[in-house]
Amino acid sequence: MHIGLLIYGDMETVSGGYLYNRHLVSYLRNQSEQVTIISLPYRSYGWHLADNFSRACLNQLLEAKLDVLIQDAMVHPSLVLLNQRFSRYSNVPLISLVHLLTSYDHHARWSAWFYRFIERQYLQTVSGLIVNSQTTLRQVTELLPKPIVPYCLAVPAGNNFQDVQINVDFIRQRTQTLEPLRILVVGNVIRRKGLHVLINALRLLQPEDYQVTVAGCLTMEPAYVQQLKQTLQGTPLEASVSFKGSVQGQALVDLYQTHQLMVLPSAYESYGIVYVEAQQFGVPVIGTTAGAAQEIIKQGENGYLIPPEDHQALATLLQTLHQDRALLLQLSQNALVAYDQHPKWSASCEIIRRFCHQLQIFPKK
Repeated sequence: MHIGLLIYGDMETVSGGYLYNRHLVSYLRNQSEQVTIISLPYRSYGWHLADNFSRACLNQLLEAKLDVLIQDAMVHPSLVLLNQRFSRYSNVPLISLVHLLTSYDHHARWSAWFYRFIERQYLQTVSGLIVNSQTTLRQVTELLPKPIVPYCLAVPAGNNFQDVQINVDFIRQRTQTLEPLRILVVGNVIRRKGLHVLINALRLLQPEDYQVTVAGCLTMEPAYVQQLKQTLQGTPLEASVSFKGSVQGQALVDLYQTHQLMVLPSAYESYGIVYVEAQQFGVPVIGTTAGAAQEIIKQGENGYLIPPEDHQALATLLQTLHQDRALLLQLSQNALVAYDQHPKWSASCEIIRRFCHQLQIFPKK
């Protein structure tokens, strides 16, 4: 079967959604499926809307001669009308791969309404849906009129590193190192990821008791990064927070192995692959109640969930885990168990492969 994957920009972009896409393409090709990646240039939302009237974009899709076209839902503004034009010339099933709905991100009220309208119109043009979490599925069903099109649930995995050997003895030795509590933040440094919440929490505590390593791109929201650094400058916390920039491969493995806790107090997460990654290393996670983190983090069992922006609740948890290393050890052991029970990439990608075959045989009428 010839499967197309439509994205914006570069497949090597560092984000959870693009990582998911790379695993999917690799798996499909390993299963002898032919996969063609079709990329549209990443521009502003308004320019993406103009793609709907582009003959070149339409021809690019038609000339690929696909059996199924998977569309990363991030590309929706370019497709809200283009899909309808495409369907006049082709009966190729169009499948939307929904990592994150734009309308559920944080926007001003008027723009949120606009994004919601465009996304709803787009989702009504596809033959099927791939969703990455129960949370995303619930949001899609709220957005679409009933009944929704066929869908499959394929959760992201965390087995992104090979030959990782983590056992209880390793975790015990790591957690019992008393000073300081080593906190890891993995994610692009943007406001939605909530690094300011962690910094505000640490300002309520003794800075020498905590060491924070931030592994994430620093160029996506430079004004936000500069604001964080200005907040730290000249304070005792400045020496406690280290910005590493984007970290991948063995360097990221080393960070997971040497840190005792992950904190990512995001305003919203449609899933959170790094939460599962951390669990592979027996690292418990503090996330938030917004989004799908609750599908990975079990409150008080393998981590904690706090309300978004609640830096006081976060400070209380950090102080507790710094002082109670027996509790930290138990959370770490439970995180490792949770990872072992989590689906791996091969299982999730096989769900998608079978779904594509099903829709190719029984396309939407």
